Amino acid sequence: MKVARTTDGGSLELAEVPEPPIKTGEALIELIYCGLCGTDLYKLGDAGRTPGEVLGHEVVGRVVESRSTSLRAGDRVVAPHHAPCGDCRLCRSGAETMCPRFAENLLDPGGFSERLRLKARAVQRTVRKLDAGLADEAAAFVEPAACVLRGIERAGLVGDTPEVVVIGAGSMGLLHLLVLRASLPGARIVIAEPDAGRRATARQLGADAAVSPEATADLVNSASPQTGAEAVFDTAGGQRAFDLALEVTRPGGRVVLFAHAAGDTRVTFDINAVFKSERQVIGAYSGSPAEQTRVLELLHDGALDPTPLVTHRLPLDHAAEAVELCRRREALKVLLHP
Repeated sequence: MKVARTTDGGSLELAEVPEPPIKTGEALIELIYCGLCGTDLYKLGDAGRTPGEVLGHEVVGRVVESRSTSLRAGDRVVAPHHAPCGDCRLCRSGAETMCPRFAENLLDPGGFSERLRLKARAVQRTVRKLDAGLADEAAAFVEPAACVLRGIERAGLVGDTPEVVVIGAGSMGLLHLLVLRASLPGARIVIAEPDAGRRATARQLGADAAVSPEATADLVNSASPQTGAEAVFDTAGGQRAFDLALEVTRPGGRVVLFAHAAGDTRVTFDINAVFKSERQVIGAYSGSPAEQTRVLELLHDGALDPTPLVTHRLPLDHAAEAVELCRRREALKVLLHP
């Protein structure tokens, strides 16, 4: 079968590999779509990564063979790649994405492949059958939207009309906009983004305002009765974004970090600016089965429609092209298919 695997040059190449056999409790699916994620690009940029790995984790597929009691051939499924154990202290405390077993990739070989094996724990805890009414393209966003929803819930937004800022209008920044609008319809959402075209896209998708990073502080701090945003979601990463996030967060507000940092990236900040204002800095990593369930509900209810973010649909043998489109910022979301 065909896969798109990593190269030593930080891209993807087509290769032929054996189809993985399945064991008791597992299933084999054929790929319908797999989204190319910012995490995939981050991993491709890691010079120390061993070439030959098959990435991809935003998977929608159809079961072709099953040795589980819950799935049968023909079922259309969404298949997130991580699953917590559900029993450890971290899971019981609500920190499921910190579970020691969560890091295991439960897709073999990975989403960028014609067929892939779903390991038993994935079948048991994260794989979900899809109703006929949910489009394949929308289903491909279950995993990334769950990651976004986790950060939103960790922000602890209260009231019907919270003021929030999203830094960055790439695919994940715009997905924050859509999930915020779906889960908190009355929120006032400001997007901070340097690219004028992406600012225009943000307005089209429902942002109340989309301005350059330089103009964000004046807009937010003058418009909000709390002198700043209740929560800021940093999807860009780095010192400038972190500085802006602290600047536009109101006293007592929260900065949610939602971005990989390249290499050994560090940021510095004025401790008193956080301590004396009781601002909080929070990390939000991945999404749990509970958030995936809530995203599916938003999709089925029609409150969330992420499909406008899809700019390209490319076959696996064009995977390297997909990577370059994203690196040149000429694509928002690319979906790969067989």
